[in-house]
Amino acid sequence: MQLRNDASGYGAITKALHWLTFALLLVQFTIGYFVEDESGRGRGRGRSGESGRGRGRGGDDDFTFGFGEGDDRLLSIHVILGTTILVVTVFRFIWRRTTPLPAWASSLSHRERTLAHWTELALYASLIAMPLTGLSLIFISDDLLGLHIASHIVLYIAFLLHVGLVLKHQLIKRDRLIQRML
Repeated sequence: MQLRNDASGYGAITKALHWLTFALLLVQFTIGYFVEDESGRGRGRGRSGESGRGRGRGGDDDFTFGFGEGDDRLLSIHVILGTTILVVTVFRFIWRRTTPLPAWASSLSHRERTLAHWTELALYASLIAMPLTGLSLIFISDDLLGLHIASHIVLYIAFLLHVGLVLKHQLIKRDRLIQRML
C-alpha cells in the first residue's frame, strides 16, 4: 500500500488520519457528555450558568492536568483529547494541502462532489473551532460557549451528510465508494 495519495487512490497516511480523527471524536464525545460540572449536569448539556468566568480564572474549581478522581480525570482526558484532535486536524489540513488527491470517484454526481467539498470544509472548520472554544471555556471564560455549541451542530450536520453520502453509494448504488478510504 502506498503511503501518499496518487491517481490510483488515497494513501495510508490519509486513511490513517481520517480514521484516527473518527476514533478520537468518538471517544471525545463519549467522555464529554459524561463529564459533570459543578451543578451536576454533564458539560454536553450545558454549563453551570456562571457566564463570563472560565475555570482558569481562579477559585476552587481551577483545572489541573493531574489525573485526579472521577470527573476531574474525565475532564483532564477530555481536554487532552480535544488538544490532540486539534493537532491531528491541523496536521491533516497541512497534509491535505501538500498531498495531491486522487480523482473524484466517477460515480459521484456534480451535486455530490459539491456536497462532499462543502462538508469537508465544514468538518475542518468545526474540528478547529470546537477544541479552541473548548479550551477557552476551561482556561479563559464561558463567553464562547455559544460558538462551542454551534461548532458541535456544524460537525453533526456535516458528519451526517458525509456518512449519508457514503451510505447512499454503499447501500443504494452499490458502487463500493467506502473502499476508497479503507
